Amino acid sequence: MKTNEPTLTTGQIATCWNDFEKIVTKELEKDSKDFFNIPVSIIVKRRSNNQPVDHLTIENIAMNKIGTEIWLECYVEDEQMIEKEPKVEKHLDESQSKFEKLGVQLREKNYKKNNE
Repeated sequence: MKTNEPTLTTGQIATCWNDFEKIVTKELEKDSKDFFNIPVSIIVKRRSNNQPVDHLTIENIAMNKIGTEIWLECYVEDEQMIEKEPKVEKHLDESQSKFEKLGVQLREKNYKKNNE
């Protein structure tokens, strides 16, 4: 994940949500309760060729303590992945380290922004 590419904001997601609900209720002529029962998941794609490599279910949604970030938590079957390909363990450890550094950078950025 490149740190200079921001993720979607809650506003952008809400706009899409509203658009999707309109499609389901008006174009597909379904009840709005049907829309709110549609499961949400995450598709992980390769940047190089846009091909899906994983389909993750969302296990939890959380917000940080200061209300500046929202997380959708997904779990990968890391033990299974490592068993199939031992080199994956190093990649997962490196990714975890990069994520932790990104989290520190985001907290510092938000701290500076909130204290200006």
